[in-house]
Amino acid sequence: MSDQVLSALEQFFLRWQRDGEGRRGLPLCDWEADWRSPCELDEPREERVAWRPFQREQAADFTAMANALELTLHPSAIALFGHWFSRPLPCSFKGLRIELILPWNDADLDLLKENLIGHLLMLRKLKRSPSLFIATTRNEMTLVSLDNESGQVWLEWLDSGRRLTLAPSLPAFLARLETLPQ
Repeated sequence: MSDQVLSALEQFFLRWQRDGEGRRGLPLCDWEADWRSPCELDEPREERVAWRPFQREQAADFTAMANALELTLHPSAIALFGHWFSRPLPCSFKGLRIELILPWNDADLDLLKENLIGHLLMLRKLKRSPSLFIATTRNEMTLVSLDNESGQVWLEWLDSGRRLTLAPSLPAFLARLETLPQ
């Protein structure tokens, strides 16, 4: 499954780069001297830097996180978060505007892990099945999440616990993402 996730993610990155760079050139983001990333392509100009998603040389390790939670993490989530660095990527899924979450650097990956742990502990306290958020929506109480048990992708309402299945798997979800201008 993780090979399928990596392939679907790479195909999405190619579409995102082709569509975005064809319209506007390389994407730019604010440059922070103490928040560097291997995604950065050049030296900053006017406090902005061009960037692209960057594939890690070695996959990130989620063993400590899984052990702390006493939970086996779905391999799709590990593939999504553990192999690439990127800014959040604006896109849409069947008209729903989202931002796909990926870590910018190793420190950001640590923050992402902490947030995922908090999310999973909150769900445990509420006696809901575990999910891992993968994208944000315009509504801060609604996330796109990966069901940790089945690997389905859901639209999840945090305030009510309601969940709507968007795709049967992360690769299927990634294949249907449409790019948006940044």
